[in-house]
Amino acid sequence: MKSLAARLTARLTTLHLAAFSLAVFSLTASAQQPTAAAQPTPEQIKQMQAVMQRQMQVMAVMFDVKPSKLGYAETISAIKAGATKRGWPVGETQDMQAKMQQSGMKEAKRMTVIPTCPAQANEKIAKTSAGKAPALPCRVTVFEGKDGKIYLVRMNTSNMAKLVPEANIAKLMTEIGAEEDGLYREILQ
Repeated sequence: MKSLAARLTARLTTLHLAAFSLAVFSLTASAQQPTAAAQPTPEQIKQMQAVMQRQMQVMAVMFDVKPSKLGYAETISAIKAGATKRGWPVGETQDMQAKMQQSGMKEAKRMTVIPTCPAQANEKIAKTSAGKAPALPCRVTVFEGKDGKIYLVRMNTSNMAKLVPEANIAKLMTEIGAEEDGLYREILQ
C-alpha cells in the first residue's frame, strides 16, 4: 500500500507530469526538424492551456491569497504577535525583497516570509501518520501586490485536508487549519 505522502505527491504531480510530457514531446519534435524552429501546433497549445488551467485550479486549492486589512509592517507585526499569543513558534523573518534586489530585480516589491504554524503541528501529523504524511510548510508570506495592496499568502491547510484520504490525518489537518484560520481572520479583509 502506498504511503500518504506518495498518494498526495501522485495527485499533485499528475498535472506536472502532463506538462513535462508536452515539453518533452515539443523538444523531440524540434530535434527531428533542425532546419526550422519548432512551433507548437494549435492542438498542442490547447493541451498546454488545459494543463495550465488545471495547475492554477490545484494552486487555488492549495494556497490562500487574500488582501490584508492592515499596512505592510502592521500585517507582519499582527501575524507575529497573534502567533506568539497562541503559543506558536515564530522563526526569523526573511526579507525577500532585499534578496531579490541583490539578485538583480531592482523593481522588487516588498515581500517578507514568516515561519510559523500552530505549535506541534508537524509533530502531530508525523505521529498520526506514522511518519508517512509530508510536513506542512509552516510559512506565511506578506507581500505588496502590483496594485499597491498588501497581501498574505499561505498554504490552505483546511482545503488540503479535504484531499487527504486517511480520515484521522484529514481530521487533524482540519483542526490545524481552523487554528490558522483563527489567526488570519483577524488580519484579512
